[in-house]
Amino acid sequence: MGLKVLAVNANKPNILNQVRPYINKRKYKFPVSVDPRGKLAKTFRVVGYPSLFFVDHNGRIFHKSSGYEDGEEHEYLKRLLEYYKKNKIIHEEFKFQKQVTGTETSKVIIDF
Repeated sequence: MGLKVLAVNANKPNILNQVRPYINKRKYKFPVSVDPRGKLAKTFRVVGYPSLFFVDHNGRIFHKSSGYEDGEEHEYLKRLLEYYKKNKIIHEEFKFQKQVTGTETSKVIIDF
């Protein structure tokens, strides 16, 4: 037993050719699947992106979240550690480091 990560890209079929370059640029070390028709998203009742699911070895979802706010990774880690403690799972200490991309001159313009 161990922790496994799977990312699922839910973009439309017309941009699937952009998925692999995106993954390669960010050097993901976990598998990434694609769900261009949204079948998996419907099955898991995804209501927003990104969505995160913690699923145990029996296929039971023990944590689900939609969207992301800065600092939310602490809540993810808390939920995971609670699960490990409850199930007496021995693990190494988790270490993560926030990574910010961009430059000081980057601008984000949103037009609603």
